[in-house]
Amino acid sequence: MANSDGRSSRRAQECTARLSRSPALATPGLRPAADLERHFPDVPDAFAAAAVIAERCQYRIPIGRTIAPRHAEASDALQQLRSLAYEGALRRYGTIAPVTRDRLEHELAIIGMKGFADYFLVVRDIVLHGPTHCGRGSVANSIVSYCLGITHVEPLGAGLLFERFLNPARRDPPDIDLDFPWDERDRILAWVFRKHPRPRAAMVANHNCLRLAGALREVAKVFGRPAAEIRDITRRIPHFGSGEPVEELLASHPNFRGMRLPQGWDRITTLADSLVGTPRHLSLHPGGVVIVPGALTDVVPLEPAAKRLADAPDLTVPVIQFEKDGAEDAGLVKIDLLGNRSLAVIRDAIAMVHVNTGVQLDYTSQQAGNDPATRALFRTGDTLGVFYTESPASRMLNLKSQAESFELLVLNTSIIRPAANRFIQQYLERLHGMEYEPLHPSLRDTLAETFGVMVYQEDVVNVAHAFAGLDWSAADGLRKALAKKRPGKQLAAYFEEFVRGARTRGRDEASIITVWEMVLSFSGYSFCKGHSCSYIQVAQQSAYLRANHPAEFIAAVLSNEGGFYRSFAYVAEARRMGVAILPPCVNASAWRCTGHPDGMRVGLMFVKGLSRDGADQLLAARDACGPFTSLAELRARTALPPDDLRLLVKVGALDGIAGGMTRPQLLWVGDTTDRELAPGAGGLLTTPPPVPALRDYDTERKRRDAWALLGFCLDAHPMALHAEELTRFRLVKSSDLHRHVGKRVLMAGMYTTGKPVHTATHEPMQFVTFDDGDGLIECVLFPAVYRERAHVLFDQGPFIFRGVVEESFGALTVTISHLERLERMLARMGPRPPGSSEASMIDHR
Repeated sequence: MANSDGRSSRRAQECTARLSRSPALATPGLRPAADLERHFPDVPDAFAAAAVIAERCQYRIPIGRTIAPRHAEASDALQQLRSLAYEGALRRYGTIAPVTRDRLEHELAIIGMKGFADYFLVVRDIVLHGPTHCGRGSVANSIVSYCLGITHVEPLGAGLLFERFLNPARRDPPDIDLDFPWDERDRILAWVFRKHPRPRAAMVANHNCLRLAGALREVAKVFGRPAAEIRDITRRIPHFGSGEPVEELLASHPNFRGMRLPQGWDRITTLADSLVGTPRHLSLHPGGVVIVPGALTDVVPLEPAAKRLADAPDLTVPVIQFEKDGAEDAGLVKIDLLGNRSLAVIRDAIAMVHVNTGVQLDYTSQQAGNDPATRALFRTGDTLGVFYTESPASRMLNLKSQAESFELLVLNTSIIRPAANRFIQQYLERLHGMEYEPLHPSLRDTLAETFGVMVYQEDVVNVAHAFAGLDWSAADGLRKALAKKRPGKQLAAYFEEFVRGARTRGRDEASIITVWEMVLSFSGYSFCKGHSCSYIQVAQQSAYLRANHPAEFIAAVLSNEGGFYRSFAYVAEARRMGVAILPPCVNASAWRCTGHPDGMRVGLMFVKGLSRDGADQLLAARDACGPFTSLAELRARTALPPDDLRLLVKVGALDGIAGGMTRPQLLWVGDTTDRELAPGAGGLLTTPPPVPALRDYDTERKRRDAWALLGFCLDAHPMALHAEELTRFRLVKSSDLHRHVGKRVLMAGMYTTGKPVHTATHEPMQFVTFDDGDGLIECVLFPAVYRERAHVLFDQGPFIFRGVVEESFGALTVTISHLERLERMLARMGPRPPGSSEASMIDHR
């Protein structure tokens, strides 16, 4: 056959072709039929063949049917599900009360009517292979899933309605979301694909299109720009673009203030702009798996994915060519198998506690929320490292609300969403006793649980029904539309229906607008109550470990490399909790960090540049023949690469076997031995030369080596590296911030995390968290300051900043008026004048 390739502008497509290294795409563009006939004079039949293929390539998705997985071992799936559900109910409840039996029968009837009994059985099989898991999303509303062990939240006590997950009127298939420890997910997937081999099971695809940062990155590579230059520019691109042309963004956005683009970037930006939105490649959905009774190829196109599973590298992972919405349209029922680092943290911390104490903690226990120390962590916002509640926004809201109960924690984590700030303020005022009237009398009971504020996705459905009279199906459609990326047309239609229904019920215009605005605050993302219940239960387990076993907990947090904050912030928090930070050690460290009664031992994984092969060789030799006693013995028992040995010496990992030698002496011995053993050296030395007297590194040098190689200091906060320079400023410490409410202060700290957001008028601003060693400092850069100073945060810290201390419901923040990198501030100030006092060195009035 013969045809031309027309998908985008020729110049942009040439760039795309080079990105994909595909010469077949080098000359795109639609050509007239006459041109094609001249181009292929020897194959006149090819044009007829192309027409036949085009005619055959007409596939219609069979809308309206549902193709659920089938459980191969169940002859009567519903009966087996009923039997397993009742067995699980006895385990969960001890005895089955009438209310529990009624709920079970109610759910089983709907599950049977909708044909999803096999689906539940298949999911149960999966969770049996991952005991540390969390069923999240609306499936947590199901008592059947609770009794099967799919979820761990008791839905009756939490007030969760099954109909949010599945109801007789629901047209689209439900999906069950399961979290597993991130490093177990591949094992779970491998089991699924062996249990349900191709073509019965496959992963769902993502259709990846180029975003601005990606387009700039890839085009710049084509033009041969240096990697460091590309990285410095693309890391400044805001995650959520404003839609403006790239040239305008680079010229006007605060992140690029004072930055001149290198020569040649004008061509790169022009091409990148034309490629934004262009399909880049097919990738895998984060966790979506579909399973069918027959062959997926009868329903959707299938192909092998490039991904290889860590636990089964020989297994080919199949992927359908449809993304999640297309899969749903095709009637496929998705199961999300997702990786969660915090579940790995809990698993690892529990294992370390068992090794250290002999106590076996129960991951599924619901008693953690009753522990006084655990409740105190939430109430005070001291939840660094704690799942789902460690973000600055969550910590501050829990502190402001004094939340410690399961119910308030669920509410707090659900109300935090991009457009809900003013409603959060209303909620806090009402929580602390302010009298209020409901949005409308018709909503008094509907929103009584949440102080008259819409919090959960269910509230959208309930409010639309109670206030505007939308039927349950339409109200649920509104909820789904709000979750779409571009819901404009759908929302416009729902708005008309909402207004029409509200007016019919006599609602006044002001109330209609007020209620609709609160509905719109759910645009983008929001949470169903069952999801937050599931995650708060995990958060309570996480907080229990932090409160009662801090060394094991922080070791697990660092080892799993997750969380909002940089590693030094977790180490600083551990030190504030009284946990000793033990250095890497060739005789005591594992690959990962480990918690012990005497402190947390840093794992070899944190030594930057240390090869995994070298570390494994060292650990294997130690396990086989016991601890090392000297550098010479270590060299004799291992073939550790010279570079690995130098790194271990610099971080102090050989201090325990140094035999009185200093670190410089250890390095000298290692280098001398390496030269002697090098090919062609001759091996003339029969006895080692005497070790020269080399003075040990001072404390500051050791701290700087640790900071460079570990990402944190072992015996101090990284701000200690700048202690001398900081004496030139009259600084307020975070521990004294409460004494300065309403006053201007000068502070310094290391950047730990930040979140750019937009105001109600779409102006950019940013929340920033600094750590000064005493604690965390929550700061805000409002639009005017953000425009002037946001670019500074892309430099290396520490930072010095000026601002006003604000207090809200007991939580302290600093509204920054000026922000500068410490190094730049010192350079501008020049040398300290002789005899000057620290107070005179800077004006921070």
